[in-house]
Parts: sequence; C-alpha cells; structure tokens
Amino acid sequence: MSLDKYFKRKSLEDEESIKASSQVTQSSSKKSHIEINPDTLLADPGLRRPIYEYHINDRDAIRRAYLQKGPCQPSHYDFPQKQFGNISTLRRFNPAWFGAYPTWLEYSIAKDAAFCLYCYLFKSKEGVDSFVGDGFSNWKKRERFDLHIGKSNSSHNAARIKCENLMNEKQSIMSLLSEQTVKSQSDYRTRLNASIECARFLLHQGLPFRGHDECECSSNQGNYLELLHFLSRNNEAIKRVTFSEALKHNKLTSPDIQKTLLKLLQRRLQM
Repeated sequence: MSLDKYFKRKSLEDEESIKASSQVTQSSSKKSHIEINPDTLLADPGLRRPIYEYHINDRDAIRRAYLQKGPCQPSHYDFPQKQFGNISTLRRFNPAWFGAYPTWLEYSIAKDAAFCLYCYLFKSKEGVDSFVGDGFSNWKKRERFDLHIGKSNSSHNAARIKCENLMNEKQSIMSLLSEQTVKSQSDYRTRLNASIECARFLLHQGLPFRGHDECECSSNQGNYLELLHFLSRNNEAIKRVTFSEALKHNKLTSPDIQKTLLKLLQRRLQM
C-alpha cells in the first residue's frame, strides 16, 4: 500500500473515530443526564416520590427540573382550619408565609402540611426533620420555619447550597472536571489509534521500531517515533494529543509501550 493511500485511509479513520467517540459521549450523557419537563412533575410535595427512589443517574435531572419549576405554593387555595389545644383554637396555613420564604417553602394540599423543597431534593433519606417526609402542620408555631433554616452550617443551608451549585453546574468545579475527563478519554483514544497505526505499518513492512538514540534532541529517533512525528505534522487531530501535548506519563512513546504494541499485533496476526 502506498504512503498516500495509507495516510488518506488514516485520516478517514481518525475522522470516523472522533465521530464515534462523540456519539458514544452523547449517548452516555443522555443516560446519566435525562431531560425532564418540569410541567410533567408531580407538584404536590406530599405526593411525590422520595428523591432517593429515583435512579442515581437521574436524580440531578429531577432536582434541576423541580428547581426550575419552583416550590409548590398554591397561594389562592382555601386552606382548611385545624383545631389546636383544649380551647378549640382554629388555625390554618397562612399564605403570607410564602412571601417570607419564597424559595423553599411548599404546601401540600393532599396532606395539609408544609414542606421544604431544598431538603426534599438533597436529603438522602427521610429523617427527623418534619419539613421532609410527613411535613409540618403545627400552624401555631410559626417560629419553626426559622428554626428549620437554622444557622449557616445547618442541613437546610447545606441543601440550599447544593441546589445553587446544581443550577450553576456549568460553572462548578465538578462540571469542569467531568468535561475534562471526557476530553481526556477522547484524546487518549486518538493518541492510541495513531500509535497502533504506526506499529501496524512498521510490522507490515518488517521494519525495526527502536532507534539508536530516541532522545528529543536526536536527529533520528527511530522508525516508530519518526512515523508518529510525521503523522502529527500532517494530522491536526493527532498533533493536538501527542508528544508535548500529552501528559508526561501517557505519551505512548516509551520502549515498553512499543514492545507491548508489537506483541499485541503479533498475537492478533497469529489468531
């Protein structure tokens, strides 16, 4: 096979590899980050499934959708009265509380109880907090709302921060790390494909891999490295991920890597 045909085929394979990698990444992303329409979610907090019952890969999508939807606050509902104490005092939920706690306070018509949206979204399981689970309905103790919020290190505020971070996920450190991981995997695949093609070509031609002097200052680093350099100079996708652009211990250029590639290809030919 001529070099022109070889490198033309190599260029096409690189494009197909990158396209396939992108499709795999998109498919994986869909599995772990499903799209949810907020309008289809059950609004009443007393009737919702606990967040921990959803698949772990779907929870952030569910959380994000609920945050986009906002807390369930039926302001114009005719809240029922409830008797407290021995003196037959009747009390009911005051819709003015929605204005005091606009971002997290919710009301369940089904249970006539108040809930916390933040804590629903980020409490792993129902605990002793009355604003999660069965809800809070002691309307004569309005101070319990502030007690629920608590100090800066309270579980409510921890849940609030997690909600804020989730909605700003693209700017979060975790998101950047995740994107970097996907890029690293794609770069490694391109680098590995280039290394395999170099090894396959040399094996097919019966040429030695190693050079007498493979240091960076050498005028001839050997067939394997020189061919990889040639590929990187003539293929932008390979150039971006090889040699100085690769991590120090992940260049796929060491003598051990060359031997490993040779052995694997020889084994494949014998099968």
